[in-house]
Parts: sequence; structure tokens; C-alpha cells
Amino acid sequence: MSSGLPLLSGPPPLPNDPDAEIACRKCNKEFNFLFTRSRRCNHCGYAYCSNCTDYQALMPRGGQQSGYDSMNVCAFCIEFLQITAAGKGQLKSMPLAKLKKYAGVYNIKIDRAVEKDDLIEAIMSVRQPNGCLPLANEAYYRNYSVPNRSSARPRGLFSSRPPSVPNPPTAPPRPSQRARPEFARPDLAQDPPPVPPRPQQNYQYHYQPRYSNQPPHAHPYQTHYTQPPPPPPQSSRPGPYQRPTAARSSHNLNTNTPPRTPPRPRASSTHRPATSPAAAPTPPPPPPPSLDELVNMSESMIASLPISALKQVLFDNHVNARLILEKGDLVKRVVGLVEDERRERAARERREAIERGELVEDDDAESSEEEEVAEEIEELTPRRRDQPAEQTDVQASQAGANDETATSSTPPPPPPKIESPLPPPPPPLKIHAKPKKPHVPVERSGLCVICQDEDANIAIVDCGHLAMCRACSELVMTSSRECPLCRTRIVTEQRLLRIFKT
Repeated sequence: MSSGLPLLSGPPPLPNDPDAEIACRKCNKEFNFLFTRSRRCNHCGYAYCSNCTDYQALMPRGGQQSGYDSMNVCAFCIEFLQITAAGKGQLKSMPLAKLKKYAGVYNIKIDRAVEKDDLIEAIMSVRQPNGCLPLANEAYYRNYSVPNRSSARPRGLFSSRPPSVPNPPTAPPRPSQRARPEFARPDLAQDPPPVPPRPQQNYQYHYQPRYSNQPPHAHPYQTHYTQPPPPPPQSSRPGPYQRPTAARSSHNLNTNTPPRTPPRPRASSTHRPATSPAAAPTPPPPPPPSLDELVNMSESMIASLPISALKQVLFDNHVNARLILEKGDLVKRVVGLVEDERRERAARERREAIERGELVEDDDAESSEEEEVAEEIEELTPRRRDQPAEQTDVQASQAGANDETATSSTPPPPPPKIESPLPPPPPPLKIHAKPKKPHVPVERSGLCVICQDEDANIAIVDCGHLAMCRACSELVMTSSRECPLCRTRIVTEQRLLRIFKT
């Protein structure tokens, strides 16, 4: 709440009949001049005991004096005075039901409030420059909103008069609900006035005793519609289905009377619904969408999800959502998670496309090299075939020339045999293959230390290591529950935190 004491606008007016206040308005303790003396609250003006007015507020000094004096206020008023003195940040931290109650007791108009911020603006706009509410709102609070004492009051030692409970004044009628626009947030709309119950008109069955001297055509029951009579006093009110009794006589004992049928149940003009079977158990809420489903959803579809589903999505993906109060902030956090996942998947697809392209280029280069080698082999094969045929022709021509010289003249002494050197063998095929381009992998930093494929985006709060991707973090939580770098124990999944990289 506020750091200091709340402010009061001024002294409250006295009640219409101060002498009628003989007991505390809160605890209903009877006043006396020895033990329990009355003390008035300086905000609502009613009398309380000393225990129920043990709270302080600042009252401005009257006249030409400046400053404030500490005055007593009751337990009813201190709660609302602290809300009046609270700032905008403190009002945001208060529950919505408490702010609505505050607006209701002071008759602050919140018809156009749709969100919680609108309700806070409506409350702060009513305040005056001195920080207090207008006198009209405070007068409405004193007349219609201060709770009255309970009906049962314990009788004290000095009690002389019976306890009397004054009827609290009724609040002025609210404007018709038809003139108000429909609210986008039904929880901020004021409750409709209660509908007065309609008077019930019952069908009463009057039982007429049947004796032996009645004619046979007389019907034992007569049913007719009558208005319910005013309720008789408690001492003379008959019980339900009470039948008139007849005096026992010898005539009644000797007369054979037919057995009486049980009376028919009393019908009522109000329709009572038939007893319905046991209500079926409520079905469990649908599971929150997975991250794959969220990637294919638009922002409007994400905004239509319930708050529980949004929180569960953030919890499953290790995103901190503890300090988020509004649904719009939850939607923004889930949309940021989905956009980050889309960027990661797009980068992964680009890397895979580049790798596939490099593999295709390598396959094309190998196939082209194999084709060039096959062509060179085909060109060199006919040359090898032609070289042995030429050698055989030369040797045959030399042998024919030697025969002719032997027949024409005397054979000279045989010359020394000179062996002709064989032609050198053909050089081996030299296939010049194109050197392959060395495949230089693209260096990537910040990878998951477990799979070395995805970027590390899950940090461990206890040790501070950003070492895992989302898939590997789930494997770690189902197996070792330890940091893969320093072996720090991971107690719960809440110790894992999703990191968004810019």
C-alpha cells in the first residue's frame, strides 16, 4: 500500500441521531462509560469502539494554520483511504475486484471502462487536486456504503435497553441497464439489480372425509384453485396434509367403509423441473498448441488463444512469463517466440540448401572428370594397335633384301649380325585430372555442444552456460539433468531459460 498515512478531506458531518448509537458499528460492542467508550471515525462519522478505530489518517488543520494532524479512522474506512492515496503503479498491482468494490462504494462511474487501465484512469480522474475524492462521493459512501452492525449483539454488564438495529438507508436506484452499452469485458460491468420474486399461487387440495352416509356419486376429493390465505400464527398453523378427524362412535365402527386412497400430492402453479441426472464431469481443457502448430498460425489466431494456453506454451519453451500481467504482453511474448523459431528454421533451410548445392557440384565435377578420362583412353587405344603392325612390315622388308643378295653373288663372309633395337614402348597414358576444390566448411559459433547442428538458445540459470538447443534440453531433462559443460545439477525445467538472439 502507500508508504505514508492517507489524507482526509475534512471533518465528517455528525449523524442524524447521535444518541441512537449505543454500540460499535463494526463489532457491535455496547458502549459504557467505564470499559468501552465510543470514538467517532473522522471519515464516515459513525461511532466505534477504541479497537475498531485504531487506525490513523492525516486531517488538514483548520483556520490559518498549515499542516496536518493525525486522526483516528475506523477499520472500514482505512482500506478505501489507502486506495485513494495509492499511485497508479500501486493501483495496477491491486486485484480487479478490489478496484471495482472501491468504485462501487464511492459511486464512481466506470460504465466506459473496458480494461483494467481504463478502470484505474476513471478512479484517478475523480480525485481532486488535494488527493481526496469530491464531497458528493464521500457523502454517498457515508449514507449507503458503510456496513452496519450485525443483528445479534451480546448483552453487556451495563446493558439497560434491548438492542435495536436501525435499518440502513437504501441506495438510490441505478439507471436502467438497457440504456447502457454492452461491455467488451463483462467482469467490469456492474451487477444488474435483483429481480423481485413473483408471488406463488398454489393449487390446494381440500380433503373431505368420506363416511358411510355419503351418496355413492360423491367424489372424495374436490380440487379447486384458490389464492393462498395469509399464514396463520405458528401455534395454530396446521401441518401439511392435515385431515379432519371424526369422533369414534358405534355407528362408525359398525359401518363398512371403503379403504381410503392416499391423498394426491399437492400441485403448484410454478413449474418444477424434473430431477436431472448427475452432471457429467467437465471435459479437460484442450492441450496447448505445439510449436510446429504455432509456426503455421497467424498473429490473430495466437491472440485468440486462452491465457492458460499462452502461459503453457511459454513454460514449455522455457520463456520467463512470471512478471507478465496483461494478456497482450503474453501474446507479444508468444509472437516473438514464434518469429524467432521461424527465423531459425529459415536459416536451417538455407544452410541445408547450400550443403545440398555443394554436394551436387561435387557430383557433377566427378562425373565430368570421369568422362574426360574415358575420352583420353579412347584416343590412345588406336595408337597402340598401329605400332606393332609397322614393326612387322620393316622386319619383312629387311629379310627379302638379304635373300636377293645371296642368290646373285658368292656368299661373302657373313657380316656380323647386328640386332636392330626394338622400338621403345609407347609412353604410359597420362591422365591429367583437374584438382578438386577443397571444401572449406563455414565456421559457425554458438552451436549446441551436444548435437553440434543447431544454435544454442537454452541457458542454464544456475551456472550461466548457453550450451544447448531446445531439442537437446528436453533430452537432458529426461536423462541426466546436468549441464553438459560443468555437470551442474538442473533441478527443474524452470532453471532453463530461452535466449533470443538479435
